[in-house]
Amino acid sequence: MYGFRLFVDGNPQDSEIIHTYLNRKDLSVAQIAQLSEKSEADIYRILHANDIAPNRLRVNHQKVQNLAQLGWKVEQIAEFTGYTPRNVRYILRKLTEG
Repeated sequence: MYGFRLFVDGNPQDSEIIHTYLNRKDLSVAQIAQLSEKSEADIYRILHANDIAPNRLRVNHQKVQNLAQLGWKVEQIAEFTGYTPRNVRYILRKLTEG
């Protein structure tokens, strides 16, 4: 942790990108890249360099499964989670396969 803190303290722009990514779930990586005037590849590189998994949307996968088990239809789950109906079906299939 000390190495991480030292690294982040030495890179204020990287620190801001990490802070934004972790605390602004409403912003996509593309939006963060645009705000920081960096490429999406740079954002992913910064996240990986700091051991931050860049797939924060996966947390909704369990929510998709729970809603399906409660009897919600695919379209209702999609509207609630912000996923497309196709993606909801994909998530449900992957969860049952895996």
